[in-house]
Amino acid sequence: MTPSVAICGGDDLRAAAVTLGLEPCDTGRPDVVLVDLRDAAACAAAAALEPGIPRVAVAGENERALAAALGYDVATIAPTCEPAAIGPLVVAALPRTPRRATRLIAITALRGGAGCSLLAANLARRLASRVGVVAVDATGTGALGWWLGCAPRAWAELEGLTDELTAEHLAVVATESAGLRVVGGAPVAPTRALAESTVRAAASLADLVIVDAPVLADERGRSLAILADRVMVLSYDDPLSIATLEASEVSSDVWLMASQSRTARIGERAAFRALPRDEAAVSAALSGRGPVGGALGRAYDELAELIALDAS
Repeated sequence: MTPSVAICGGDDLRAAAVTLGLEPCDTGRPDVVLVDLRDAAACAAAAALEPGIPRVAVAGENERALAAALGYDVATIAPTCEPAAIGPLVVAALPRTPRRATRLIAITALRGGAGCSLLAANLARRLASRVGVVAVDATGTGALGWWLGCAPRAWAELEGLTDELTAEHLAVVATESAGLRVVGGAPVAPTRALAESTVRAAASLADLVIVDAPVLADERGRSLAILADRVMVLSYDDPLSIATLEASEVSSDVWLMASQSRTARIGERAAFRALPRDEAAVSAALSGRGPVGGALGRAYDELAELIALDAS
């Protein structure tokens, strides 16, 4: 269940709550209160709430004495409204309830060319230094392997193992590159059954599986999204993409990513994260098939931090 949050503060604090996947709560009892102690009106609003609700505060150096006087633990105070600063404090403040850590991430899109392979490759690179990662290219294009500097074996080599594929089989056929394992090469995509058995086996082989999935209009894309613990859907913010999003059954708990845009919304839906257009950074990465830097790279860095938290 998505934690609910009472937001006592401005737009920056509300945007951070949305980015962290928290559900704003305007009525009833929230699971946690976010309060900006630099804002007198926000402090008054928080004071009116039930004292027993866990609180996470944002305070500058000048407000820390006030926070101590109000009974805030310094361990629950963030220096800024940035999601990376608030997120760990929210996790610590919430009641300890068993949850399943994210092990399988499916990255898909409403239509082709939205940047799924680039995102999958960059997240895999960034997270491989922390946990064991298997990157699976279920598109059949070979693009994911190309970005990761390798040429994985073709899916045809695994077709005979569809019904009995294990982590041990996958360890043998996977290609190692950039500190992780890569599965799935060109020139053809796997069957739906093979794609499903591969990601299941990969989840037994590594701590985190990142899947470059076909678009949601493809049954393989939809089936992999159902299997995943976390789904990212990339979309442009042009009229066609907005119309496609409105006509699609994209659930509210997916991470909707604005591709090549800085927009905070795609039509009527809030974008979980914006992946800005950065041609210079992508061109530089193309020359050496390396990680993307620049503004887009910083967006990838922040997203990787959130995934690491989600997977903990």
